[in-house]
Amino acid sequence: MKRTQTLAVSLAERLCRPQRIGVFGHRGVGKTTLLTMLYREAVGGRLPELRLAAADARTADYLSDKVLQLEAGHPLPATLGETELRFHLYYRGVRLDLLFKDYQGEHVALGREEPIRDFLRDCDAVWLCLDAPVAEAPGPCLQAQQEVEQIVEDYLVAQLPGTPPRPMALALTKADLLPSDPSSVNEVINRHFRMTRHTLELHCPQHGLFAVSSLGGPMPTASESVKPFAPRPVGLATPLIWLVESLQTQDEARLNQLWNLPGNHVPLLERCVASFARRYPGTPATVAFQRRLRELRQKRLRRRTFAGAVAAACMLLSLWTYDALGQQRASRFEAANAGDPVAVRQNWLSYQTWHPTRNLLRPSAAQVERQRLRELDERIHAKQYADRLAELRHHANDPDADAETVWQELQSFHRDFPEHDVDSAWQHFRAALKERRDAERERRAEQAFAELERTGEQGALSARIEQADRFLRDFAGTMRESEVRRRRAACLLRLDERDIESARAYSAGQPLNFQTRRERYQRYLERHPDGAFAKEANEALKNIDADWDKHDFRAVRDHFQANPGDVKELQVRCRSYLAVHPQGRFRDSARDVLRWTERVTQPGEYRVVLKSGSFDRKVAYFFSRGPSLSVEIEVNGVRYGPSNIVARNYQPEWNYEFPRRVRWKLGDTVRIVITDNYYWNRRVADISSDQSEPVSMRWLSGEVNSGTNSLTFESDFTMPTMPKIE
Repeated sequence: MKRTQTLAVSLAERLCRPQRIGVFGHRGVGKTTLLTMLYREAVGGRLPELRLAAADARTADYLSDKVLQLEAGHPLPATLGETELRFHLYYRGVRLDLLFKDYQGEHVALGREEPIRDFLRDCDAVWLCLDAPVAEAPGPCLQAQQEVEQIVEDYLVAQLPGTPPRPMALALTKADLLPSDPSSVNEVINRHFRMTRHTLELHCPQHGLFAVSSLGGPMPTASESVKPFAPRPVGLATPLIWLVESLQTQDEARLNQLWNLPGNHVPLLERCVASFARRYPGTPATVAFQRRLRELRQKRLRRRTFAGAVAAACMLLSLWTYDALGQQRASRFEAANAGDPVAVRQNWLSYQTWHPTRNLLRPSAAQVERQRLRELDERIHAKQYADRLAELRHHANDPDADAETVWQELQSFHRDFPEHDVDSAWQHFRAALKERRDAERERRAEQAFAELERTGEQGALSARIEQADRFLRDFAGTMRESEVRRRRAACLLRLDERDIESARAYSAGQPLNFQTRRERYQRYLERHPDGAFAKEANEALKNIDADWDKHDFRAVRDHFQANPGDVKELQVRCRSYLAVHPQGRFRDSARDVLRWTERVTQPGEYRVVLKSGSFDRKVAYFFSRGPSLSVEIEVNGVRYGPSNIVARNYQPEWNYEFPRRVRWKLGDTVRIVITDNYYWNRRVADISSDQSEPVSMRWLSGEVNSGTNSLTFESDFTMPTMPKIE
């Protein structure tokens, strides 16, 4: 069976892959020239009904160079390596994918083991190329035939038993050197290549014999006159036509052999028939194979349908037998355990679980099962009623039985069997039992109340409240219930007052411990959610949150107003405020301060405008009519200005915007130089900031004073505005 599978896979692979064609020949026999001219003639339409197209760009590039060399009259150089050539061969509707290999002729010489021999051994068809000139040399002629014989032997060794023999043809190249009479070709073959002909006749029923001339004559030598060379090939159509016919015959034989192999090879046959139909569309063999495939599919479908029907019938019969045996066992169990309806019902439920298909063939049996289960449920209910009632009467008649326990049993019985609470005897029984239970309950309530009174004022409030709750839970509806409720309410009020007073006292003594103050009032609300002081506690929580919010932000504001340049401490206080008060009243102001500290710590560019000034009359010379002032500023060593000059004025109005934007960051110094330009430049004032003024940019955003003199600037540098805190 394994050998059959191997043979089937091998046949399918050869039927579906591109056809491998071997071109055997020693060096100089004309293999490359033959393939080149076959491509040139077939693709150019010079071979009727034949077309040989390159299947990939590599093949087209390889052959185009060689076609140009031959048409230019240059002989082809010797082939030095192996090259795969892929073609599409078209002939009368047939389309074949062909794979050739061009190689160095020395690789097939006797005694050589080269990779090309593996390719020739595995080919689907072979052209054995022998050239006519070698026929006149006995030694080379014998050696060439021995090489052919070795190729045939390689194939015969690798051939699987039972596979169709491979087509091989003897092609005499350079046939232009032979007489034109066809009988002379046979005479040359019989006289010089008898060994090869005998081998083909014995091992290759599909062999061929033909002579070809790729160029139609010798190429001109360099010493001859220069004239255009036009190849005139002869007999090139014959090898291609033989190849198409032989491959089709071989594929038909392979497909027939695959069909006749034992075993189920339908998937392989489907692939192979589809491949055969692509190669030989519309041929009688294709139509016949497709018809056989349809018949095979129909046969397989009928066989599978029949097998499925038999399997279904067997399954139905098995299920019916299985269910019938299960029902028989359940019926026997019911007959043997008629006094135990609970066990019988459980057995029938188990039967239903293990036999889900029991009613598949008998739909009416489902109604019978439901009726049987209803009857069993009624029997079980009646039996349980009788057993429970007998047990209840037994406990009720026992003088030592606990009345409360018996009453709870009665309530449970009533819930489980409400339909039996109708007759007068039952009502009398229930009333007597209730009277006995109420009397017992009042007695226990008096004992519990006496215990509550003994505790008195000495017990802790929480313990007294818990004791009262336990009394109300156990003895609700008794005569002492109202008194216990009054005492409980009094204890709750005292506990309420004690807890609120504790929160008030702590809040008054520790006004800045906001978190602990909140926890005290929150604890009160958790203990007394509906207490008398719940409203006061909620108001206190709101006030604590507001005071805490103002206290924490006041620390931010005060530090900013006192030390605006201490950005690290400002950032710590702002982030602490936002962490504690994410929804605080001043959260936006805290975020503004944070953004401002981040902005001023990085170099920024600001627009600065010199607006006006006010100067004492002493700044001008005695004999002048007033100073002609200009202003120059210097920020972190970079000078800006000077401004324009306002002549002879003690209240100058410059309105001068410095052309370059002032570049400043926190800590940079600012220097303002005022110059009187009356005939010669005289420095009137020189004002500089120092380390105590890290936010020196404020000088360029408002009024700057130097003694009795002042300047007014305007810029887009701003300081955060602090809100008012009540």
